[in-house]
Amino acid sequence: MSFDLSNTAVLTGDIVKSTSFNRDERNALFTALKLGAAAVATLQGEDPLFERFSGDSWQMLAQPRFALRACLLLRAHIRQESKAFETRISVGVGAIEPLSREGLGASDGPAFQDSGRGLQALRGGQYFTSNARNRAVFILADEISKRWTQAQARVLAISLMRPRPTQTAIASQVGIAQQSVLNHQSAAGEPALLAALEDIEHSP
Repeated sequence: MSFDLSNTAVLTGDIVKSTSFNRDERNALFTALKLGAAAVATLQGEDPLFERFSGDSWQMLAQPRFALRACLLLRAHIRQESKAFETRISVGVGAIEPLSREGLGASDGPAFQDSGRGLQALRGGQYFTSNARNRAVFILADEISKRWTQAQARVLAISLMRPRPTQTAIASQVGIAQQSVLNHQSAAGEPALLAALEDIEHSP
């Protein structure tokens, strides 16, 4: 594990309305989350150590600068599977103790604690939160992205990667016209989201 123990992002999440899904649907949702985590691994160049626990909850690690992009990638991957799939995500940024051999669920440190408390504090229709100073951006990004359609999510699951794929490449991968890619990106609020992400990821 090469994460900086003094400054790591811990993402803790749970499934919204999990009891309304049958076992196959919950498994499909978690399979999509794992695919999102694999995208985050590619993005940051290290395994986020995604773990499921307590049936409908999960945790993973991210480099702090990629924490919001990771949230959006996870949402894109589950939303492209079903419009009904949703997860709350709380990001705790800070120090962590050396990881327990028993996994993330048994690990500790301020970032783990803040992430857990943040998840418990989420109420109503807000699904993203963070203890970082850019918490307001997480809230706005949540409000934009939770409106994504399945078609928009399929495009964003690809276009949120770095380096940013061309519209031609996305069109070929998704199997739609390039103009449709542009339309989905615009309707999904991608230009504003990318501007926010670039600002966060290049901040000192």
